[in-house]
Amino acid sequence: MKGSALFAGAFCAAALAAADPGPGDFAWRATLDTSGHTGLVRVAVPAEALGRLQSPELADLRVFDGQGQPVAFAFSAPALPPAAARAQTQLFAALPLYAVDGGPPPLPGALQMRIERKGAQQSVWVDLARPPSEAQSAARRLDAALFDTRAQKEPVSALVLRAHLPANTPVHFTAQTSPDLARWTPLAVQGRLFRFEGAGAPANDRLELAAPVSLQDRYLRLDWSGQAGVVVDAVTGLLAASRPEPVLPALTLGAPVADGAAALEWSLDFATPLRGLQLATTQPATLVPVRVLGRKQPSDPWRLLADTVVYRIGAGADESSNPPLELAQPSVRWLRIEATHGTRLQGLPLTAQVRFEPRELVFVAGAAGPYRLAAGRTATPPGALPLATLSATTSTRMADLPLARIVAVESAPAAEASWWTGWLPRGVDGKTAGLWLVLGAGVLLLGGVAWSLLRQLAGPPGQD
Repeated sequence: MKGSALFAGAFCAAALAAADPGPGDFAWRATLDTSGHTGLVRVAVPAEALGRLQSPELADLRVFDGQGQPVAFAFSAPALPPAAARAQTQLFAALPLYAVDGGPPPLPGALQMRIERKGAQQSVWVDLARPPSEAQSAARRLDAALFDTRAQKEPVSALVLRAHLPANTPVHFTAQTSPDLARWTPLAVQGRLFRFEGAGAPANDRLELAAPVSLQDRYLRLDWSGQAGVVVDAVTGLLAASRPEPVLPALTLGAPVADGAAALEWSLDFATPLRGLQLATTQPATLVPVRVLGRKQPSDPWRLLADTVVYRIGAGADESSNPPLELAQPSVRWLRIEATHGTRLQGLPLTAQVRFEPRELVFVAGAAGPYRLAAGRTATPPGALPLATLSATTSTRMADLPLARIVAVESAPAAEASWWTGWLPRGVDGKTAGLWLVLGAGVLLLGGVAWSLLRQLAGPPGQD
């Protein structure tokens, strides 16, 4: 009875300790500067803290006062939903541009205009009324197309092309606008168009604009070069969002582990869902189609997260690289990049940067500072209150609350792998191996007991 009571008391104490952790129990801690503000104060959770969380629901986030006591807090806004599809403009048909080496224009009534291509002025022809099939055979069709976008009133932030592309070849486009087909203003566009062969292979038909642009009362011109077989039929604009996109906290991953010549793997120390992934290389003239996969446990099968292309093509002002990849906020512990279409990753300097959904906390500040934000602890119950509980105490909008700054950070080093984990088979972690070791030891112990009993039963008659 006494032993049972001691065991029950120890169990209750351990449960209370687990339910009420202190600042020292968390892997990451930061001191907050509230600038003397009292009442409700906001703080943005940095990427370093998000990269230490062990709960996909962000349960292991806390705010403590100067005495190490927990402080009431709430998330200042609910999790952002996945990015909604942007509204589209009408479809603008492509008007091909033609050049004629002497002789009459390609079509009676065609309009002549002058453009600059590759640093040289050139006279070209375009017919604003008739389809391109009526063009004279003597006309030479240029790698360019004109679009009459003068009636488009809302600003656009991207262009979606309906085009025929050569397989497995990214195509570089440039864009310009003009009010009169004489004066041209370049547009900064990001990305390249590509279409790789095979089911589920990566493809891209979108050119993102560096900033929203108004096409009203202007013509749009797209030019491309270097690839044969490109035909642009039409373009659709994606309307600019009514509010700017939030800046996503980003965390650069460490060096990956190679799995053969075509795959790289990262073991993640956090469970925070991923909003995006930026794969990049510093090696010029590079193009590698890849698959992005993830899993939660080494015993789980790899799950396809996305297909994309890692590239760095061109030089100087014409150099372009692949944009960030949007993910559907999966929570994974292992990330894998596989090269496809016979390409390799061996020898390629590849970096990976994960991006999280931005999060803010609102907490109650007073004279008990300095306050600390803490993150990263396994098996931690949720500690956040409903936002309505805190917002009911003030008439100030949550977005207008004063913002605390992070002034000092304490971060426990990540746990180093044991020397023996290097001998484990791929896909088996130390915890799983330990469980199997205990199970194996138990089987050996039972086998030894059974063997001992069998020896006793097989002894000479009359022997005890």
